[in-house]
Amino acid sequence: MLNLETAESPHKLRRVAIEPVSRVEGHGKVTILLDEENRVHQVRLHIVEFRGFEVFIEGRPYWEVPVTVQRLCGICPVSHHLAAAKAMDLVAGYGPLTSTAEKLRRLLHYGQLVQSHALHFFYLASPDLLFGFDSEVGKRNIVGVAAAFPDLAKRGVMTRKWARRSSATSSASAFTAPAASPAA
Repeated sequence: MLNLETAESPHKLRRVAIEPVSRVEGHGKVTILLDEENRVHQVRLHIVEFRGFEVFIEGRPYWEVPVTVQRLCGICPVSHHLAAAKAMDLVAGYGPLTSTAEKLRRLLHYGQLVQSHALHFFYLASPDLLFGFDSEVGKRNIVGVAAAFPDLAKRGVMTRKWARRSSATSSASAFTAPAASPAA
């Protein structure tokens, strides 16, 4: 990988940073390395979030981990919950999930996907798509969308509400222990 510090001629490269990158779920930036002719040598997307959740779960009973880590992210708590549940299944020595538990976890995951995609489309992307990239920045946001396109904004809220309900309905049953208990 080429970086400015290890490039053959770092004095000939110019670094351009786009920071912050807006309309993403989290914090990020883009860096571009250009030569004297403005040719791109490298482009990087930096997602620099550090949560340190490992420290929070050290010494905790393993069955608390899925509930604890889901609070890492307000956008995708279900994804963190499911990943931790899978890890805890391995830690506890459970065998394969029952067919019902597998289907419930998938339903929970699909609800999360719908919710996340609705958030991205309606809240983050639609202002640019509806108003155009050259429109007034102060109006190009979800509040501007709600004012100019109230039916579309309501559809976005209702889509997310439906997805969250589908996740909540399936989550109560999705994390029950499999039929077989772990070997002693």
